[in-house]
Amino acid sequence: MIKYSIVTPVKAADVAKLPLLKNNIDKQGTTDLEWLIIGDDTLDKSALAFTAEYEISVLTVPNSTVGKARNLGLKQAQGEYLIFIDADDFLLPKTLQKYWSVISKFDITDLNQYPTYEPESSFLTSIAGGNAEDDLPDWGGSHRKTHVDWHKLDVTTPVSVPSSTIAAQKNYNAWLSAKYRVFNTLTVGDVLNRMLRAEGKAVRREFANQINADFDATNLTYADYQFTLNILDHVTQVAQLNKRTYFKERHNDPINDPSLSQGSFFYRWHGWISAWLTELPKLQHAKLKTQFAEYTLGAVHRYFYNGMMGETTNDERTILLTQLQQYLAMVPETAIKSVGHSSRSIFKKVAKGKFTAATKQMKRTVAARYFRRALVKHGRGMPRAMYQFIFTKFPVKDNVIIYESFLGRNYSDSPKYIYEYMRNHFPGKYKHVWIVAKGADVAIPKHKDTVTVRRFSFRYMYYMAISKYQVFNMRQPQWFAKRPGTTFLSTWHGTPLKHLVFDMDNVASANPLYKQIFYHQSRQWDYLVTANQFSVDVFEHAFMYPVDKMIKSGYPRNDILNAPDKDQRQQAIKAKLGIPQDKKVILYAPTWRDDQYYGVGQYKFDLELDIPRLKAALGDEYVLVLRTHYFIADHLDTSGFGDFVFNESSYDDIAELYLISDILITDYSSVFFDYAVLKRPILYFVYDYDKYASVLRGFYLDMNKDLPGPLLRTNDEVLNAIENIDQVNVEYHDRYRQFNERFNAWEDGHATERVVNTAFFNKSK
Repeated sequence: MIKYSIVTPVKAADVAKLPLLKNNIDKQGTTDLEWLIIGDDTLDKSALAFTAEYEISVLTVPNSTVGKARNLGLKQAQGEYLIFIDADDFLLPKTLQKYWSVISKFDITDLNQYPTYEPESSFLTSIAGGNAEDDLPDWGGSHRKTHVDWHKLDVTTPVSVPSSTIAAQKNYNAWLSAKYRVFNTLTVGDVLNRMLRAEGKAVRREFANQINADFDATNLTYADYQFTLNILDHVTQVAQLNKRTYFKERHNDPINDPSLSQGSFFYRWHGWISAWLTELPKLQHAKLKTQFAEYTLGAVHRYFYNGMMGETTNDERTILLTQLQQYLAMVPETAIKSVGHSSRSIFKKVAKGKFTAATKQMKRTVAARYFRRALVKHGRGMPRAMYQFIFTKFPVKDNVIIYESFLGRNYSDSPKYIYEYMRNHFPGKYKHVWIVAKGADVAIPKHKDTVTVRRFSFRYMYYMAISKYQVFNMRQPQWFAKRPGTTFLSTWHGTPLKHLVFDMDNVASANPLYKQIFYHQSRQWDYLVTANQFSVDVFEHAFMYPVDKMIKSGYPRNDILNAPDKDQRQQAIKAKLGIPQDKKVILYAPTWRDDQYYGVGQYKFDLELDIPRLKAALGDEYVLVLRTHYFIADHLDTSGFGDFVFNESSYDDIAELYLISDILITDYSSVFFDYAVLKRPILYFVYDYDKYASVLRGFYLDMNKDLPGPLLRTNDEVLNAIENIDQVNVEYHDRYRQFNERFNAWEDGHATERVVNTAFFNKSK
């Protein structure tokens, strides 16, 4: 075996991740290695006092960058082969042992045939853009992994893999036994970009020193190119594993903890083109120089124009185009011919310094590409294309208000009550537009001043573009572009119990970029409605949203719970649903589970409540109303329970179900905050409490101490609590009173008035 030197640059935020990386290094099947941890001179070495069967050195360099840290590692390393592993990345178990089986097949005394490895799932997959869930074997079922999960992987047992079948085990073992291929460095062509990042590759240290290969200490994002291009320029072959062994973590909080590749468009491209400008002139082999130029100009052709049009300021645009002009002056003519006609035309304008003309053509190119993609999608993308390029050019209409409740699935929640208030108090002054999801059965009132539009239709896109006011209780689409002079009112949809957005340690939901997406969407909100001071405090850090833009009002949707005619409304709602007036109502309103999903916004749900038992014991006195969360895609069949169960999961307005209910059973849903306004009993059926609290989001409240009702783990406990509900009321009387004082002090029946005065008329909050 050979000795490896593992070089890991770190910054302060990386220190907490190093124990995981050490655990990963321990599983590499060899102790013939040294681990060099390198940071700036503020690094707390005491936090890195690891013990291992191999040598660990903690080094510092003033004002450290990735390039500086790796260069120090090059100088201090003693191993025969260098391996660069970033602090938040890792290798599959026994990867270093596997490297040796490839290295040993090369004559390592021949400096022209040393191996550098591209540990990838295949040579066509980019390591820079990969993450731990890409290109895995088919386990049969979901295989999304968190950073921590993957560090638990063992060579023989796929820990945390959903399927434990023998077939999955064989698949896993076969996947780990990766083979390799060899490339001539002057004919790497389209796979060149897979070889430009240093992470995870094995490089013979003696050779790197002989050719003075080092990293760019000043380029914060693309320090690698100086190192890897120098190596590629001096060798004739590289070996590449067919299967991925190195994994980069995709940071789930690019706002507060971005990786180098998650910076702004300008930050990334400024560093990238800087590397091109620096390294292209150094290349000695004309063919490698041409291939590199073709790769870089191809990247401009494919990815540059969209970001330039949508993500840069005028000053940033000028800087990037000036850099590109300098680069075009040095690339071979054959490389420019390798891109499409439109890009060649753009490059000519940039080369001549005609930046305004080049920018206009970029806009036309982006639009043309967008419309072509829309047509390829059988027209499904055309409404959005019309929004982006045509409707947003129309003038904003000051009298148009557009409303959306739960992604167009309901006529409910605070948008409903704001709409009704505006119609009643300002008749004829506004045009009201309600969004309805395709296939949703939503009963929007029929009035001359009210229209409905199908979500994502042409009319929807038109009104999204020209409306003065947008009233949403969930996030708007990612592509929505808030126009100057418009007002976006986020009413949100509940007091938070579960950790939200930036308070979530790990994103276990279907979209790993959730935090970044949420941040950019919430920056477009002019106002955020809050129900209590607790929500104000939570939203400030969970949403990173400014307090002075919050409306401290209570929820408009809760005004109905204090309405003077609520008893009459209750009787009318029961009659509408066919519930006997003499029957008491139990409302069961569970939420979804973050880690059980079919796709984005579509969650699974298994009904754990023993309905047959409840019917047998309580059917003479009660009925059960079932109301699942709008994210739950499963349509639960309750037809076998006769007149005991009323499945109202598709019922628009849950506030009306609160009114008719005598008892609420929920779990981790925020519905109980609103229901508590009625001062009626609340039971918490939390059969999976231990998992939900410790593994997924966690809670802002101590459910054992703060909630106005008992936590029930079993169906036995649920039935006993209902049968002894008067005793439960007595036991939780004081806690219920304290809870309402804390969370419902603003709920006085006038929240809608306060929200309208602030958002529409800029009156005092």
